[in-house]
Amino acid sequence: MALARAFRVLYRILVDYCSNCSLAGVGYIAARKYHWTERLFWIACVLLAWAGSYLLIKTYMELFRSDAVSIVVETLNTRKDITSFPSVGVCEMGYTKQQYDALQQVIEGLRTDEEMEYNYDVEEFMLRLIYHNLYNYGSINSYCAMYADCDDCVKCPVSGYAGFSAAVRATCEQLFDQCSWNGKVFDCCQYFRPIQTTMGSCFLLNSIQTVEKYGPRWLRMDLAMASSKGERLLNFSRATTAYVQNEEDIPHMLLTTLQFNQMAEGYSGTIFITLQNIVNDPLVRTVQKNIRRCVFPDEETDFGYRRYSYSVCVTECLRTAQIKSCNCCHHNMLLGKHDKSPVCGYEGLNCLDQRDLMFPQTTIMQPWRTNGLVCDCYPSCTEHEIRIIGRELDMESRSGRSVLIKLMALPTQRYRRQIVRENIDVVVSIGGILGLFTGASILSLVEFIYFFTVRFGSYVVTEIKEEGDTSDDDSEAKE
Repeated sequence: MALARAFRVLYRILVDYCSNCSLAGVGYIAARKYHWTERLFWIACVLLAWAGSYLLIKTYMELFRSDAVSIVVETLNTRKDITSFPSVGVCEMGYTKQQYDALQQVIEGLRTDEEMEYNYDVEEFMLRLIYHNLYNYGSINSYCAMYADCDDCVKCPVSGYAGFSAAVRATCEQLFDQCSWNGKVFDCCQYFRPIQTTMGSCFLLNSIQTVEKYGPRWLRMDLAMASSKGERLLNFSRATTAYVQNEEDIPHMLLTTLQFNQMAEGYSGTIFITLQNIVNDPLVRTVQKNIRRCVFPDEETDFGYRRYSYSVCVTECLRTAQIKSCNCCHHNMLLGKHDKSPVCGYEGLNCLDQRDLMFPQTTIMQPWRTNGLVCDCYPSCTEHEIRIIGRELDMESRSGRSVLIKLMALPTQRYRRQIVRENIDVVVSIGGILGLFTGASILSLVEFIYFFTVRFGSYVVTEIKEEGDTSDDDSEAKE
């Protein structure tokens, strides 16, 4: 009885709603005064209109998700707009012709007997562990295997590589001789701050990974028309690798596009660069990263570094791949004293060496790679376009090494990442599609809610009352 009553009420509501709603064409379907063929025609028209609106809305939403951001080029006002000189990373290189007193002391400490001779193979092994640029595939086992069963030989150490690396690599004071910006000398070690990378311990200038931007250890190097020279001179006492990079980046052994190596002593190098900035509209942050295809540095900070960047993501990817394959990672992957990642001993390094994970090929970063390892990393949204357009190498009178980084000219244009379609555009577009195909509006939604709540309740009350009246009439008739 109750179920039959519910169906009657629902049928009356549907007929009433279809007869009085504001949706185009629906009223013709419920009107009994029209022939059934006309009502069938309007049913087909309404179904086609609703199907068309659904397909159009679906297409629009797919386009919104995949093409909501655009990058345009805009002209800079060089008299007002300020350009900041890029960040610089400096990493010590291993140099075969250079003598490392600290390394010799480490090798001497491995002797268990005073009569043991100095082992140069162990020295070569240690050099390849401490300095990544000297590593070559297969070198881990080749220098040590022959001494495994020798009792009166200096053997390769099987652990503690992080401590050996820290003892041998140069400190900031040992590495830098002099630093200058546009002819003004500054304290190198006050602004070049240490950081652990895949290249070992490096030193970064004006990096948000190590210092607070525009803080006391941030060297202001803003350029305008009056200071368009933009030169930075660095003098080194040891062989180094210099990286010209964005402020959120870190040196990485797989990212060598903006890398410059200083090899022989007594030479000076000059790097000529160009710079093109990128800025982001505030609404870019409202779009998901898989739509804008980039990540802001402060959005993801769970990689062990203070800020996100493409190089940070690749570093974490490589460390994860090493741990997954060999249950340990290279000692250069330890990011600090509190890093609890398992560190490889001799057997673990052999595993990394055999699986080509010590210095893998750059194909690891290709997202379309299907075999082996994949690093699916987004670039940083604040990543500027830096290009090295020329390099020069000259001899100099001093015995050390130096590098001059020179910005050729101030940029006259920059990129702007902006939103093509905002959330309000979605509301307007979908509302326009529904209005065009079905005649719907926001009041149509209110109307639908009204009919199936307020009007439905009144119909239920009416139905119950009518049943009560009918029961009274039947009782009176029986009497």
